[in-house]
Amino acid sequence: MNMNMCRTPLTLLATLCILPAVAQSSDLQQQETSIEKIQVTARKRSETMQHIPLAVSALDKTAIERSAINNLVDLQSQVPSLSIYAARGTSSTATVYIRGVGQSDPLWGAEPGVGIYLDDVYLARPQGALLDLLDVERVEVLRGPQGTLYGRNTVGGAIKYITRRPSDEFSAKADVALGSYGQVDAKMAAAGSLVKNKLLASIAVGSFNHDGFGENLYNGSDVSDKDILAARTSLLWLANDNLSLALALDKTRDNSNVRGARRMLVNGFELYFEGLPPLPISEDRYDTNSGAKLQRNTTDTQGASLTIDWDVNDTWSIKSVTAWRDGDTEGAIDFDLGPYPIADVNAHYFDEQRSQELQLNYDGAQWQAVFGLYYMQAKAGGEVHNQFGLPFAALGLAPATLIPGPIYYQFGASGGQVDTDSVALYGDGSWQFSDLWRLSLGLRAGRESKEAEVLNQGFTDNSFTQANGLISANFTNKESWTDVSPRISLDYQPNDDLLIYGSVAKGFKSGGFNVRANTLQVPDSAKPYEPESVLTYELGFKPTLANQLQLSMAFFLSQYKDIQLSIFTGVDSDNDGNNDGFFGDFTNAGRGRIRGVEFDYLWTPGQGWRLWGNAAYLDAQYQEYMSGGVNLADQKEFTDVPKLAYSFNIQKLWSWNNSAELSATLSYQWRDEVQPVTNQSVLLKQPAFGLLNATLLLTPQDSHWRLALEAKNLGDVEYRTTGYDLTDSGFPILIGYYGNPRTLTLRATYQF
Repeated sequence: MNMNMCRTPLTLLATLCILPAVAQSSDLQQQETSIEKIQVTARKRSETMQHIPLAVSALDKTAIERSAINNLVDLQSQVPSLSIYAARGTSSTATVYIRGVGQSDPLWGAEPGVGIYLDDVYLARPQGALLDLLDVERVEVLRGPQGTLYGRNTVGGAIKYITRRPSDEFSAKADVALGSYGQVDAKMAAAGSLVKNKLLASIAVGSFNHDGFGENLYNGSDVSDKDILAARTSLLWLANDNLSLALALDKTRDNSNVRGARRMLVNGFELYFEGLPPLPISEDRYDTNSGAKLQRNTTDTQGASLTIDWDVNDTWSIKSVTAWRDGDTEGAIDFDLGPYPIADVNAHYFDEQRSQELQLNYDGAQWQAVFGLYYMQAKAGGEVHNQFGLPFAALGLAPATLIPGPIYYQFGASGGQVDTDSVALYGDGSWQFSDLWRLSLGLRAGRESKEAEVLNQGFTDNSFTQANGLISANFTNKESWTDVSPRISLDYQPNDDLLIYGSVAKGFKSGGFNVRANTLQVPDSAKPYEPESVLTYELGFKPTLANQLQLSMAFFLSQYKDIQLSIFTGVDSDNDGNNDGFFGDFTNAGRGRIRGVEFDYLWTPGQGWRLWGNAAYLDAQYQEYMSGGVNLADQKEFTDVPKLAYSFNIQKLWSWNNSAELSATLSYQWRDEVQPVTNQSVLLKQPAFGLLNATLLLTPQDSHWRLALEAKNLGDVEYRTTGYDLTDSGFPILIGYYGNPRTLTLRATYQF
């Protein structure tokens, strides 16, 4: 079912107005709603979200359906201070920022600033981490440094994807969605007992597909399409009342084409290849004219985990999580988006990780604590093939009037591997020293070692089989870093409806090596870059009024040191005074300060109404940004930090003669101007924008069916998520990658 023709917001808005009117004309009975208590396990024990002294957001199954959250990108509108989108030219590689802390470069060896967890397993690499929601129980997002509670230390925060636990009672769920751009999604999940009260199992399979948002006008292929297949299964053995073992397996295959982008600058280099006029600036935000040989971005990820839970007695429990994951990615970026090989890159990434985590948990009357030992061994590497075509005229080696003219072709490869060994001891405990006051103390001590093997060299042609003897980097280097990160929190709870807390926490992210190093032009690029750290002071309030209005507010100040940045810069490979290539430099910017306030709210005034949303005001400034011995802090901006971002959601629920329920939801999110790239491009800066979404949900009473009509980006707003500006490198290349267009989806769900 192709719904490209249904591309006007009037269609959905009319439906939103008509359906409630029809229901009311049928003597519709309005229904009260109440605030549900969402249980979270952010501190490795079950607590309600309003009673945990952390800045945490959580969405359970009901909230996910209500807000039409279909993948991790959709979380951005429901969590304050969160930016999440597909990295650069990819479709399923995650770029995540929380409170201005993250990492935009998905290259191996660069650690993410925000940790993504699949149940209790940390995903070390961002490739394939932009998960579609499949058999999910809930999603939790913790803001601020996390190290004393989680095996892997993260400076910005953590996103925890929690899958459904199988039960004795058999259940099944099927979901089919048809929508714009030929969307066809299908999900199936089932769970139940294989041996009553002893052996339980679950399985979930999902296929997510849509046609391209745009077209490669050069060869007719789709761009920005989706072709993902995912599967997950688990076995739960209840050995006795105190001991259980859970084995989980998952696999995801992303076989999508390359991502479409907008060419924002006329590339004069094109004139010299065949004498044809250069292509104009793109009229469409997705269409390309790419002549690159590879037109796919394929990612395969899989993993397995074994979790053992043992309740030693009423207060002590032990948990072991043993996990393995690996991934393989092949992708391409045509930087110039044109038919000629001016700047084409093909890349192959691989990664593998093994981790072991042991937790000792205590839950007493006045004390609650978690102690952990974490070890991870990981390797990641690959090879990036770069092909550049520069007209001799652009290098000043031929008359500018020689059209077409001779072309200087350059072929190079950046290859290598980074091995990581990480070990840490952590603990976090809470002491209820009075009826109203609670003190929490945490500490993490860790050591991380990395070894990098890098070989970056030139080749004679685009087969990349015959080296030409030009080596820009060839080294093996290793380094280790140690860190101690504390956390202290004091909270005051005079009653069940109010929590006030203050905390200080430190986060740490290890240093690393730049596998794109060019030691000929930049000798220091072989040296390790330094770890970065964040020290965050936070004050929070969580009141609940009359069980109808739930609020959460956090004020924070973060001191950000040795900020790791990946910046594309020009290089002169043949020392003739002209930049004829570029490489991604990795450096530490210095110091920064981020302060802000975050606000969540949920109000259920009655009569079937529900209002919820969030807002965040962030003030991020560099205090030191050294370049060439000069502090450029006043000229630099943080990446992906809107000054103001907020969302507003309103839902109306009707009950139709006790035979069906109908809900209508309108959602609006706003984001101030942001700088999406680390090289501070004025031309790529994204102006402030707002997005409008809507959902209709029909649920017959005593029925296993549910029907939903979901609309995203009703105004078809064009907004950039990231891009490349290579003009400072001597290349007339400026491209932007954009968020999804307006889409309309009809979803049918059957469960029992």
